[in-house]
Amino acid sequence: MIKLGHLLLVDDDPTTNFFNRHLLERMDVCEVIHEAGNGQEALDKIEELRLLGEAPDLILLDINMPIMNGFEFLDNYANLDQKIRESVVICMLTTSLAQSDLDRSNEFAVLNDYIDKPLSEVKVRDLMQTYFGEK
Repeated sequence: MIKLGHLLLVDDDPTTNFFNRHLLERMDVCEVIHEAGNGQEALDKIEELRLLGEAPDLILLDINMPIMNGFEFLDNYANLDQKIRESVVICMLTTSLAQSDLDRSNEFAVLNDYIDKPLSEVKVRDLMQTYFGEK
């Protein structure tokens, strides 16, 4: 399986982050897993990586978070330099099955996918195949 450099988990639930980190580490899909508890922390992490000449290859983003939710993150992310944005795949990873959330997510050109929780091996493999050419 192809191995990503950086993956960013953006979720305010420590249990969800623990589960997702464990799954991703077991699958050995990336070198470094970063975590952010809200959209603002995620933007800060992206800036930190940019200063190091890096960027996340994949962002798994929750919708409902304090301080800055997933949609607010996407609004702000869309204003980042295109050079940063063009290499990053963003997948909304959420428990929300509300049609209004799905409709709103379709408004964001920077959002690549919308996946329901929980994350699973099958979903990770599908993401890797779809966005990173993994067979």
